Amino acid sequence: MNNIILKTKRLQLEVIDESHFENLCKLLSNEKVHKYFPKALNGVESKEFYEKIQVRYRDDGYSFWAVIRKNDNVFLGICGVLKQIIDGQIESEIGYRLSDSYWCNGFGTEAAKGCIDYAKEKLLKESVISLVRSINLPSIRVAEKNGFQFEKETMFHGLPHKLYRLKLK
Repeated sequence: MNNIILKTKRLQLEVIDESHFENLCKLLSNEKVHKYFPKALNGVESKEFYEKIQVRYRDDGYSFWAVIRKNDNVFLGICGVLKQIIDGQIESEIGYRLSDSYWCNGFGTEAAKGCIDYAKEKLLKESVISLVRSINLPSIRVAEKNGFQFEKETMFHGLPHKLYRLKLK
């Protein structure tokens, strides 16, 4: 039985373990999914990404989780709460990447909303952020649908991003 972190109407988010690794690699190497990222990842980089998730679980207690559709147990992508340092401040980001096969079905919005609720109820966060490149209109829509408000422009991993914030208290 996988370690289920949270459930929404159509999804469950699980701790990413070896059973998800093949699907994670497919997601991370998908050029369409990484259109707004510097690049898609190769096998070695995907393994490093997986290992960083495991370190985040150990150090922070949370990170990306596998997004699984409940009715057929299909891996749709990843979503989670990520500890980030932005402009010298520790922030909690709601991050998400879904396979392009499942875009435009509300899964990203639903998974992100589950993570927002988790950050509020379990992690007792006062606010969460979303970091999105200005050209990534689909991710901006997900953030706005979940009530995030544009706050400022910032640099993140050497690229300009829009920082959206959602106050939880």
